[in-house]
Amino acid sequence: MKVSDLRSMLVFNAREEAIFSKFDLPRDAFYPMLLSLKIGGAWSYSAEHLKSISVMRVYTPYDQETKTGNTVEDIYLLIDPEVVAKEGNVNRLEKCGNMDARVLLTRPHSITLRARKILMASVSTEKKKISIRETTENVVMFTGPSAYYAAHEMEHLENTEVKGLPMWSFEYVVPDNEKDQDQ
Repeated sequence: MKVSDLRSMLVFNAREEAIFSKFDLPRDAFYPMLLSLKIGGAWSYSAEHLKSISVMRVYTPYDQETKTGNTVEDIYLLIDPEVVAKEGNVNRLEKCGNMDARVLLTRPHSITLRARKILMASVSTEKKKISIRETTENVVMFTGPSAYYAAHEMEHLENTEVKGLPMWSFEYVVPDNEKDQDQ
């Protein structure tokens, strides 16, 4: 690793510490958000004194004329979250870090969570900025992939084992014609 890269990383970490110290939360509350920022995905953390999860909403404003876009990630950090409502059922394949392979399970299409405190980090790839603020609301609803991730992380906080139908129970097929391809 180059010395200049190491220096940049240390400066970044110092800025990170300065930003997070503004929110009157223990340092470990930020672990899920830090993992989402640095690795991606959704994460959870549980200790005697608090529980927290991070959930990402990702979207890409795309300009049809210039044929360019920039992805924006909104990463929500929920402190002491609880499920308020769930709606719909979506069958999907998932793999958790503690599983050997993906499994088929059912997640809600939308989930509403209430938390003691909600912070949001907006990551702009265009501006190369990470803006972090506390939201004014203590309830947030996620739909689609964000809802699946939120439900998964809530299972971790509830110490529920992620169980589903193993991938090897699927059957390979070779369709005979186009009509059979949708089956």
